[in-house]
Amino acid sequence: MIWLDTRQKNFEKKISVLLKNRASFKSEVEQRVREIFKRIEKQGIKALLEFARKYEGFKGTSKDLKVPKREIEQAEKKLTDKQIKAIKLAKNRIEKFHKRQIPKGYRIKEGAGYLEERWVALNRVGIYIPAGKAPLASTVLMTGVPAKLAGVKEIIITTPAGKDGKVHPAILFCAQLLGIKEIYKVGGAQAIACLALGAERIKKVDKIVGPGGVWVSSAKVYAQSQGLCGIDTLAGPSEILILSDGSVPFEFAKADLLAQLEHGKDSWAFLISTNKNYLKQLISQELRRAKNLVLIYAENENQMLELANQIAPEHLELHLEKPEQALPHLSTAPAIFIGGYSPVAIGDYLAGPNHSLPTAGRARFDSPLGVWDFMKRQNIIKVDKKTYQKLAKTGMIFSELEGLKAHCHSIRIRLKSS
Repeated sequence: MIWLDTRQKNFEKKISVLLKNRASFKSEVEQRVREIFKRIEKQGIKALLEFARKYEGFKGTSKDLKVPKREIEQAEKKLTDKQIKAIKLAKNRIEKFHKRQIPKGYRIKEGAGYLEERWVALNRVGIYIPAGKAPLASTVLMTGVPAKLAGVKEIIITTPAGKDGKVHPAILFCAQLLGIKEIYKVGGAQAIACLALGAERIKKVDKIVGPGGVWVSSAKVYAQSQGLCGIDTLAGPSEILILSDGSVPFEFAKADLLAQLEHGKDSWAFLISTNKNYLKQLISQELRRAKNLVLIYAENENQMLELANQIAPEHLELHLEKPEQALPHLSTAPAIFIGGYSPVAIGDYLAGPNHSLPTAGRARFDSPLGVWDFMKRQNIIKVDKKTYQKLAKTGMIFSELEGLKAHCHSIRIRLKSS
């Protein structure tokens, strides 16, 4: 546990260092990721199987990588009626929220021509589903639903298998509900490399989405930097920030901090309060042992709001007497949970908005996953002859200004033929 006070002389330095280091990749991780990519690029499935056996305990052959159709179809039988009902309710709520996101293009007419922007779905998307510590079936819905709404033609899932060599039935059932049939039992950086490069039956994807730990995130960054595919954002390790004035029971905050830290040892939990007694109540033996728990005392609400924007957390809970009044002053957090009865945990599963969110300060410039992440925009230009004659001279002025003679000729030659 880390205790900070905004009145400390070196507070700004301490918080800056803390935020800078909260999700930095170690050089040895980056180097190992590059090696994994190179091996898979050269050896394909053979290298993938070696990594899967080494890091995940995979015991099968290349034929065992893909989850059989029958196993997907029978997954529902391995779940209870309550679990099935919960998954279907979550799916419906997520669909209801994300349907509103489907973007619409527009067209501007100019004589017989037009200028148009249109949205088209990506052809093939890879979804990474973490399943190391817990099978994140909810992430199948959070990523798969907007992908389906966008109209993605082919969706592939990669996820680590359990000790029994099988994918958790909840993950398979969620995939079945969405009509996703291509599921591979592989995780970690090797899964990302396989999606980005392609390997035999596993075809290369246009974009990779889904949360993951340091290895997965580092692999996603490398894949994008090499121009292999696009990525959504770096969603992980997970984070929470709670702003409290003491008006919401401290037991609620304590439960939410522990819930977030449950994601893994790399997760972060922050709480800022203007109430010292409230902070003291939180310092229990259970929280003292938390490595990445940060408690901060702030002198007033303005300080809390400024720090919230600086931290730019993945999840922001407002345990304030008048939380809505704080909203206009909060510009970075991608998901804001208002009041004592809006915990992150309910948003993780079935509130409706997406739980795939930018972390480690990337929320300053990035947004929650949405339908548009599975689409791209196209600009369409059709200029008729009459409009061209009006624009040509101005275009020639620009090309001459920039010293691009061939551009100028490209414009002039059409004037001569008119």
